Amino acid sequence: MNVKWFFIFFVFFFSSTAHAEENSKNTDLKHVTIKLHWQHQFQFAGIYAAKEKGFYRQAGLDVEILTGFNHPYDEVENGNVDFGISGTGIVMEYMKGRPFVALGATFQSSPYVWLVKADSGIYSAADFVGRTINRQSEADDLTAIFLQQHVDTSKINFVPPSKNYLNDLISGRIDGVTAYISNEPFYMQEQNEPYRVISPRDYGINFYSDILFTTQSYIQNNPELVDAFRKATYQGWTYTAEHTDEIIDLVLEKYNTQRKTPAHVNYEAEQLLKLSLYPTVEFGHVTLSRWKQIAETYNKLGINDQSRDLDEFIYTAPDSEIVLFKWLVLILSGLSLTIIFFYLVKRHHNRILTKEIQEKTESIKKELANRSALEAQAKQESLRLKTLLDTTIDSVITIDAYGVIVSFNKASAQLYGYTPEEIIGKNITELMPASYRDMHKLGMARFLSTEDSHIIGKPVQLEALHKSGNLFPIELTISHFKWDEKHFFTGIARDISKQKAEQKALIQAKLEAERANKAKSEFLSAMSHELRTPLNGILGFSQLLLSDNDPSPSEQQRHQIKQIIESGEHLLNLINDVLELSKIESGNIQLSTEHISIKSIFDACLPMLETMAKKYDVKITVPEQNDTVVIADLTKLKQVFINLVSNAIKYNKAGGQVIVTTRLLPQSGCLKMTITDTGHGISADKQAHVFTAFERLGQEYANIEGSGVGLSISKRLIEAMGGKIDFASTEGQGSSFWIELPLSTQQTAWHSAQRPSSEMNEKPTPTRRTDMQIETSSRHVLYIEDNPANIRLIEVFFSRYSNVSFHSCATAEEGLAFIEERRPDLILMDINLPGMSGIEATKTIKASDEMKTIPVIALTAAAMQENKDAAAGIFTAYVTKPIDFGQLTQLLKPYL
Repeated sequence: MNVKWFFIFFVFFFSSTAHAEENSKNTDLKHVTIKLHWQHQFQFAGIYAAKEKGFYRQAGLDVEILTGFNHPYDEVENGNVDFGISGTGIVMEYMKGRPFVALGATFQSSPYVWLVKADSGIYSAADFVGRTINRQSEADDLTAIFLQQHVDTSKINFVPPSKNYLNDLISGRIDGVTAYISNEPFYMQEQNEPYRVISPRDYGINFYSDILFTTQSYIQNNPELVDAFRKATYQGWTYTAEHTDEIIDLVLEKYNTQRKTPAHVNYEAEQLLKLSLYPTVEFGHVTLSRWKQIAETYNKLGINDQSRDLDEFIYTAPDSEIVLFKWLVLILSGLSLTIIFFYLVKRHHNRILTKEIQEKTESIKKELANRSALEAQAKQESLRLKTLLDTTIDSVITIDAYGVIVSFNKASAQLYGYTPEEIIGKNITELMPASYRDMHKLGMARFLSTEDSHIIGKPVQLEALHKSGNLFPIELTISHFKWDEKHFFTGIARDISKQKAEQKALIQAKLEAERANKAKSEFLSAMSHELRTPLNGILGFSQLLLSDNDPSPSEQQRHQIKQIIESGEHLLNLINDVLELSKIESGNIQLSTEHISIKSIFDACLPMLETMAKKYDVKITVPEQNDTVVIADLTKLKQVFINLVSNAIKYNKAGGQVIVTTRLLPQSGCLKMTITDTGHGISADKQAHVFTAFERLGQEYANIEGSGVGLSISKRLIEAMGGKIDFASTEGQGSSFWIELPLSTQQTAWHSAQRPSSEMNEKPTPTRRTDMQIETSSRHVLYIEDNPANIRLIEVFFSRYSNVSFHSCATAEEGLAFIEERRPDLILMDINLPGMSGIEATKTIKASDEMKTIPVIALTAAAMQENKDAAAGIFTAYVTKPIDFGQLTQLLKPYL
């Protein structure tokens, strides 16, 4: 009964004391101030959480949060504010003699990155040479990359950050910007602008960020207050990391002076919490070694030339003697009561203890009887396990809870270079790079206190340290087990150096392929536009001449004009084939095979080729009679024949010959056609590249033009038609190219059937409007085009319409002004215009209630599929140059 009352008194005494102390804390709050280095945003969410969730109040503090636009060094030093937040530059202020103390870091990695456009071609710091980027002094960890990579910064154009620096990046006025990982990338995503970030972490450079600091004198005068403020602040950050959605709502409700969207604040939270490394690293964690590395980096950058011991720069908790004294008084007060309490229960315990000793003695005797057998069994099992581990191909290492290596198999010795005798008993950090050691210790401590880990049981890739000092990549899987209530960890590792090298080579090959493909696409697009523009004039004026009835051309002139049109259309077909080179290379060729007489190929192609041969003083000889029929695509066979014969002419000598021969190959059922020239021939070292696209093998000869794709296309076309193509050449004597095509089984049928004449296949051409009997009302047509030849061509075309008034403007801006004033009935629009493009101008027209009903027809040399896709749904019709006036006439009927 006495024991019971003493126990009640003991509990009542201590609870009353604790309650009284808590009440004292809550009624006497100390007012302190903290100034941020920017305006309110999620970057400071832990401070808001500490205030709003009562952590500061529980610590006896009434905290006022101030904002700013710069690091609050002066305000903290002169005592206007008690605490401040800054970047790693505070260590340089300390080196200059200022009395600052770093209480801790919110983020273990710097949020500063370089931001470049995805298509900029910039993949590393070295790629900035010859480029323009903006520069901010706060991002010295970015500058450290140049120092580490030995980049000559004098060859980089640094400019100050402008107000619209992101627009400068998107428009291409600058190539890269210094960015905050939680801010600028979000705006790029909002504008659907692909981007790439280059981070100091990619180069192993890690600066702390958002340093909580005060002065040495403030700590000396308020040691308990500073310690309480620090703990409450990082308690707020821990709460933020574990209740992120709640704190995001808090920021949006009370701390969103910048009016950021919920999506932006969520993005900030995700990016910044990654930099904290929580829960692997506790908030506030800093080490002396990393601060020394940061200070040394500033020294190498030439920012600091002073030296000062950093021991006083890093905060240490206050002397606990005073706190211990207070608790000592309480403990001594209760100790006397405790002694009395235990004395009363001692006799009762002695009786129980005596009985337990007797029972334990009997139990030990039984255990001793079995110990020898168990030890022998354990020794045998240990030997079996060691043999098993030594025969595995992977490194297997076991450590205890202190990181001490307790087992090290043979594969580990081969991997790390140590013998088991050298390494067993040492700490596992001996096998780690220095940069991993602090992280490992923190992770071990966290796991042993919470048994929570993000890496146990999962393979991770990291670097290991060989006995020689060399680093090498490994894949590591860690498992955990307990034995005799003790923690042990087993790591299974394998060297992945070969896989990493192969992966790097694949990535490099992919980048090279992408660059090559981009270069090819740009070349094809440019060639398409540049060739179609002059062809538009050639074919357009030829069509108009052919249809002219005032006066009508003579038969000879009509024949010559048709020859111009036929040659121009064939050139257009060649352009189209070059533009579809990627389809040809992938086997995606559209064929229309039929039974074709070789003579018809000669008749169709020789007039144009003989004109060319006359220019080069070369004679062409073909078989006089050859009605052999083959199976092929007519257009593509003509293309191959013209390409081979024109090459034989161009690479010939003055007074030389081009001899075309044909021969039946009964065994293979093919016709072999050979084109032989008496020209320069092809050197032996270049013959392997004859059929390679974009190879100009005759560049050493002057006045020989070509794109270098003709033979490559010819080879693929012949093979697609089921034939073969090859060549033989002797330098200085000439070359012979031959093709083999399958023979048709309808040789006789061909002679009895007449092919339609070219006259029957002619395309319709426009006639003069004065020849038509239908009268229509007056119409105004506006043509927006910057090429004078194209304007003149369309003007001549519309001169045949008596009811049409033709107008032209050289820019989209002039055209829009004309439309506002005159309201034409029809608009013809070029796409590639100086200034505003034709697509932008048409969108402006369609957005206007007054102009949106006017039909707009695109007349453009932008004939690539991606051009058509970009204009889809914008124009009334899309007509590519060279213009077929017969089709254009039909298209314009509803509008004129």
